[in-house]
Amino acid sequence: MLLLTEALQQACASGKSSIWVDCSQVQQLSATVLAVLRHYASWLQQQNITLVVCHPPDSLKVGRSDVSLLVAPSLLDAELQCRDLSARSRG
Repeated sequence: MLLLTEALQQACASGKSSIWVDCSQVQQLSATVLAVLRHYASWLQQQNITLVVCHPPDSLKVGRSDVSLLVAPSLLDAELQCRDLSARSRG
């Protein structure tokens, strides 16, 4: 948990327009980890930064309250979704 928080803090300071979290080696996200991801996603959205969870485990359920948490089944999908969001924000 501490590593995730530290990594997200470093990523937030990177100046990137999107931050990707690769969960390809994760079988399940705990409620605590999911809460951290949702918190950062919400905060980052206010900064016009997208948090993307790539390769989510099957256990990840994204509800309507998770509009700030973008979930992509693959890295390619993440790239396409980020491009789409960027184009919509400019247009």
